[in-house]
Amino acid sequence: MLTPSFPDPAGTWNRRYESADFVFGTEPNAWLREHAGLWQPGQRVLSVADGEGRNSVWLAQRGLVVDAFDIAEVGVAKARRLAAR
Repeated sequence: MLTPSFPDPAGTWNRRYESADFVFGTEPNAWLREHAGLWQPGQRVLSVADGEGRNSVWLAQRGLVVDAFDIAEVGVAKARRLAAR
């Protein structure tokens, strides 16, 4: 049987996100910026493992309908605060 190398993913990410700063910043990742033309306003996108929300917020600001989730509730709370700004 394999031993999980990441035994407490939610706890690990919650601890990582608990600082007031955004771990990866608030700008979207480079791939999204480079491929922004793939989506049109009004289209639906799914942002998996969204963390602190930098990618989903950026997509929503461009008129996309975004469904996002993350395993870390601390990250989700920060994503909601980022979206509110």
